[in-house]
Amino acid sequence: MERNILLTLQYDGSNYAGWQRQPASHGATVQQEVETALSQVFREQIVVAGAGRTDSGVHAWGQRCSFRAHSSVPLEKLPDILNRRLPGDIRVSRAEQVADSFHARFTAHRKRYRYVLAQSGQANAFNHRYAWFLDGGLDLAAMQEGAAHLLGTHDFWHYTVSGVSASDFVRTISSLDVYAPEPQDCFFPWQELPSPILVEVEADGFLYKMVRIIVGRLVAVGQGRIPARAMADYLDGSFDLNIPPAPPQGLQLLWVRYAEAEAE
Repeated sequence: MERNILLTLQYDGSNYAGWQRQPASHGATVQQEVETALSQVFREQIVVAGAGRTDSGVHAWGQRCSFRAHSSVPLEKLPDILNRRLPGDIRVSRAEQVADSFHARFTAHRKRYRYVLAQSGQANAFNHRYAWFLDGGLDLAAMQEGAAHLLGTHDFWHYTVSGVSASDFVRTISSLDVYAPEPQDCFFPWQELPSPILVEVEADGFLYKMVRIIVGRLVAVGQGRIPARAMADYLDGSFDLNIPPAPPQGLQLLWVRYAEAEAE
């Protein structure tokens, strides 16, 4: 009997050329590692569909992927079985059977990303993989003002890279929080960062590099290089100063949510 199975996993993306399968010459990817482990366990060629195609160097706490397999392997044991075959920087935390019509990417309801900023100081041997280290402080209030302009439903064509293959650029951002975490809320990888600021964005979907472009422009607002109002003016193209996307290592995919009935 064929089952449709959904995995929840986390990974440190530092050593990978992103999530999506690539030619071998481009380096290892998370998808390739997961598919190899699954194919060994189920003794058939397994191809997974990921909920988000994270870039090289981007991390995940709650990535989701689905696949089909003919097997009676108990799903409560599957995470442990897979983790014995996966590299230590990729971990599967949950496996569950889902409806036959379920697809990890196309039935995703909401996603949330976090970006970690360090306002000053030097990275150490560990945290340089998990934050964007900036030279000097940021105006947090200005960044929060700028972020508020992106809430709601907009055409985000000017918040992705040119030439992207998407046909629909309309997305709904339900929350975009810019804040300094309380000390008791700080845990690795930012517990030893100098004056950390977190940017968390939740939406019904994201365009290619959309979050990194948002963060890059918010940092420019925080540094006083562009006004907070520019975040809105980018939407209609009335402001077009080129601000590079934030680097990948500060970005984390926190979670992907589905309608309850679809994931049961």
